[in-house]
Amino acid sequence: MSQSFSLQAVSRSAFILTGGATLAQALAIGRELFLAAQLGVSAELDALFIALALPTTLAGVLTSGVVTALVPIYIGLRDESGPLEARRFAGGVIVWVGLFGLGASVLVGLLAEVAVAVTGPGLDPSGRAAAVGYLRLLAPMAFVATVSSILYAVCQAEERFAGIAVANLATPAVALTAIVLLWQQLGLTAVAIGSLLGPVVGALFLYLTTVRADMAPRPTLRVSRAALGAFTRHAAPLTLSAAVLQVNTVVDRAIASILAPGGVSALRFAELLARAPIGVIAPAWGSAIYPALVRAAAEPDVAALGRAAGRTIRYGIALFLPLAALTVAVAPVAVTVAYGRGAFSATDIALTIPIVAAFAPLVLILMVSPILTGSHNARQRGQVLLGGGILNAILNLVLDVSLGATIGVVGIALSSTITSALVLLYFVWQLNRREPGVEPRGIARTLVLAAAAVAPGAIVIGAVAWAGLVPAGLGPGLAALALFGALGLLAYGAAAWFLRIVEIRTFIVQVRSWASSRLAPS
Repeated sequence: MSQSFSLQAVSRSAFILTGGATLAQALAIGRELFLAAQLGVSAELDALFIALALPTTLAGVLTSGVVTALVPIYIGLRDESGPLEARRFAGGVIVWVGLFGLGASVLVGLLAEVAVAVTGPGLDPSGRAAAVGYLRLLAPMAFVATVSSILYAVCQAEERFAGIAVANLATPAVALTAIVLLWQQLGLTAVAIGSLLGPVVGALFLYLTTVRADMAPRPTLRVSRAALGAFTRHAAPLTLSAAVLQVNTVVDRAIASILAPGGVSALRFAELLARAPIGVIAPAWGSAIYPALVRAAAEPDVAALGRAAGRTIRYGIALFLPLAALTVAVAPVAVTVAYGRGAFSATDIALTIPIVAAFAPLVLILMVSPILTGSHNARQRGQVLLGGGILNAILNLVLDVSLGATIGVVGIALSSTITSALVLLYFVWQLNRREPGVEPRGIARTLVLAAAAVAPGAIVIGAVAWAGLVPAGLGPGLAALALFGALGLLAYGAAAWFLRIVEIRTFIVQVRSWASSRLAPS
């Protein structure tokens, strides 16, 4: 194993980020539960969610490739030319990208009516008018998000994960506070205001983190030509790939708005619940592992990156496949417990349950994906990621139309899952072609054994949950979820030990060792 890549060190960094992300996820879920109880699955919420999509999409297009490309360039400049040169380069990036973000915000405000007509074709006239108003209010998000993303990349490259954790927590905390305080007077407009204020405060915390650590970007219009060339070659295909991928969000919501009133909000509520098991882990994991993969790619040993990626993928599969399977199994109980109150009717619950099940495999996909994209980015293979983005957009559009027409909004969720899984396989294939040490047979073996280990427990739990045998009520529902989770994971652990899944055996041994050291008398 590479000396520069330590799974334990990555885990420690991820743990720091997870602490803040746990509270942030709880606040974000609280916001969605509040909206669900107030309005249920409704056309009113569809208008807001459609308006939220465009500024977020534009910011993602502008920054996804830039942020990813900035981390290795920043680390290289810092190590070779000194911290000042790295911060000047980051300052140049933040100036130019910020100007593009500002321009995007202005265009969104000016073309709000056209944008809503394209992204929400199923909205009725009143819903379309509401969405236009929300969109004009939210337009500055594109600028705020671009600046925030560059600051995030600097903190990530410098491994200032505590500052990232605080910023991640501040964003939903401010948003939820604004919504609660303003709801009675402003209704859904309060959600739009909170959605803008949260990122502004989060960006401010990231900036303060860089200032306190004396690593704040130095704004400038001139940067090193050599660094700019390498940065542009990496960022350009990634930005194009991000643009293609962001089309998926627009397409999903546009088609969902046509399929059924409330389809967009049902999709949003279901995805949030499906991602809940790893909502606090996946962002932390992706942020922590990327700098480690960059260092592994710089090793003299050409197989270091492949071994690091292959080993981490196997651990990801072994640890998170059971969570994906159990999410499918408990979907009826989870939806009822989370949303079964207020304006969220029995019809809304019945609509949301299969969507959650269709999204559930994303629990695993979202944990493995950062390893693969991070590995390709560590080698600056933007063309590979661009190919994956194009494949993703084409598959998603075709499946959205075909599955949406066949099974409704559930088809939109299923389309996202199938597309993500196929693109993941494409990235694995490309990594194996280009990197020695990946060992795809070992990955496939872990996948098959983990599926065999989780199946018995998940099938039994799913039979009970989907048959409606859990008593009604919040208390019985929470107790059932806790019991199902404990029994499912215990059954998986026992089966995995019996089937000799190395990653689970190692994990269990390490947990025992940690517990023994903590419980031993001092």
